[in-house]
Amino acid sequence: MRPRENPQDPLAEEGITAELFQTEADRVRPTTETRQALRQLARRSARSGRLSPLGYNLTISHRRRFVWFRVAKVGTRTILGHFARYDVPLDVNHAMRMRYPTELFEDYFKFAFVRHPLGRFVSAWRNKVVNNNYFGFDEATLQRMRQIENFADWTAQQDLSDLANADHHLALQSRLIDLTQVDYLGRLETFDEDFAAVCERIDVPASPADPRNQSRPVAGEQPQISADLEDLVARIYRRDFQIFGY
Repeated sequence: MRPRENPQDPLAEEGITAELFQTEADRVRPTTETRQALRQLARRSARSGRLSPLGYNLTISHRRRFVWFRVAKVGTRTILGHFARYDVPLDVNHAMRMRYPTELFEDYFKFAFVRHPLGRFVSAWRNKVVNNNYFGFDEATLQRMRQIENFADWTAQQDLSDLANADHHLALQSRLIDLTQVDYLGRLETFDEDFAAVCERIDVPASPADPRNQSRPVAGEQPQISADLEDLVARIYRRDFQIFGY
């Protein structure tokens, strides 16, 4: 696909194009040119609406012309591994909380993957609390948090719609996706079929993706899901349940 050309586009006249958006070699930090463009757009965004009001965790390929709204704990490492296997160029690789000019990416294919909120929460607890002290709890607190009900109580106190403070492994999936722009929502529950559809759309081989970083439970790690825990998770992620139909 060739980049869209519109000589009458004022953003193009100012040197701001979709292809300008890149990340540094660390894969996370936007380049100096990208940061300058974002600042320029932000100054007039309130009246022009040219920059997304919120920031998202983005992966962008200009050659394949796609924007992927990454949702942590929903196959992200598997998808990145598949792209690496087939040398898919990622210009914005692992940007975090990045605003983007929606009109410049209007003809890019925008996709995301979601999963059942309870399964995602259990996966985050197992990987980030049981297997790693990712949140930096002191020893006494960590032992309490190894009881999933206690971790759910702690999570319920967080504002999971605020990516400036909420951890993206726990944040609302509906906040991690620009629902006004996304073209395709896949589901982890039907991952092979849905990811094949994405691969076909972006012209990447759709051979079965190799699962990466799947935290499988060992003896004693699989929690008993009580009705109280289900109810609490349903309250925490009420918006996700409603929007995604789980």
